[in-house]
Amino acid sequence: MREKKKRIRRCIATGVFSVSLLAGMFPLQENKAKAAEIFSDTYKVSWAVPSIENLYEKGILKGTAPKEFSPNQSVTRAEFAAVLERAVDKPIKVNNFPFTDVSKNKWYYSAIKKAYQMGIVKGVSAIHFAPERPITREEAAGIIAHTFNYSHSGKALAYKDKGKISSWAEDSVKAVTEKKIFSGDAGYFYPQQALTRAEMAVVIQTVLYGPLKMAPKPKVASRTSYRLDELFQRTVQPLLGVPYHWGGASPSGFDCSGFTQYVYNSLGVSLPRTAEQQFEIGAKVSVSSMQPGDLVFFDTGSGSISHVGIYMGAGKMAHAASGQGSVKINDIDWYLNHYRVVGVKRYL
Repeated sequence: MREKKKRIRRCIATGVFSVSLLAGMFPLQENKAKAAEIFSDTYKVSWAVPSIENLYEKGILKGTAPKEFSPNQSVTRAEFAAVLERAVDKPIKVNNFPFTDVSKNKWYYSAIKKAYQMGIVKGVSAIHFAPERPITREEAAGIIAHTFNYSHSGKALAYKDKGKISSWAEDSVKAVTEKKIFSGDAGYFYPQQALTRAEMAVVIQTVLYGPLKMAPKPKVASRTSYRLDELFQRTVQPLLGVPYHWGGASPSGFDCSGFTQYVYNSLGVSLPRTAEQQFEIGAKVSVSSMQPGDLVFFDTGSGSISHVGIYMGAGKMAHAASGQGSVKINDIDWYLNHYRVVGVKRYL
């Protein structure tokens, strides 16, 4: 019997936290909890994860719903005001509250009222705040520059779309650009574009605590330290729909073993290239004992290993499916019933 190689056991270096600004709609989760164990969609914005994590731990940002962050969803003016009200401690400057479109029975009433009375936010008119309208990037820049008294050197903006920046926002955009609070995209600022929740997290983090670098490539967790089903879900989900290509081992195209090798490499674990070679290593596991991340090897009729997939838990398998033409997550029972299982191997 071939000697089993030692299982790779490493501790995950980063947790993924997710946030929402819907204060009062959902209870704040325990801040010390690992965000990766609570939210499942921040893999879409890896560049924002460190900021999200830090602000979540400090209670400044909250979750939209169990396991959800919605990183690319627009931030409303009410939500932005609520975050700043939690993050900034300033004395009340005025006692009046003029906005007729901010109802007392809304979750954001007290947050907007306090932020306004502290002089942090203004309305879109003398009596309207437009709480549920998405906040634009230039509006957010204006609020940040005003709140933290940012000035600028007078240097002209280099953005290709600087002509689209409203005159009232130009000084603020200059200030937050020079302070490196906001940055453009390929030379554009997109002033009228709605600020996203992920962008908001990075902006607030940079203002309050300084910028955080994107977390390094995660190392694989031991089974006792991390929920591997969530780890593999976040790694596999962005690859769904990648076309099947025989001999492929990159997001431009995968065959079955190229896909499994790529996923494991993304997690810091090196696997051989072919399914036969992958089957030669790892610890043997029974079908009844499969756990997320285990590789399942099939004989589809050739008399030898001809297909491999990743067990995802809950009766699902992720694989580069030649018959379906792309990376898919399918019910594993169909494959267990139609093909011979050569074996199951565990590498974590």
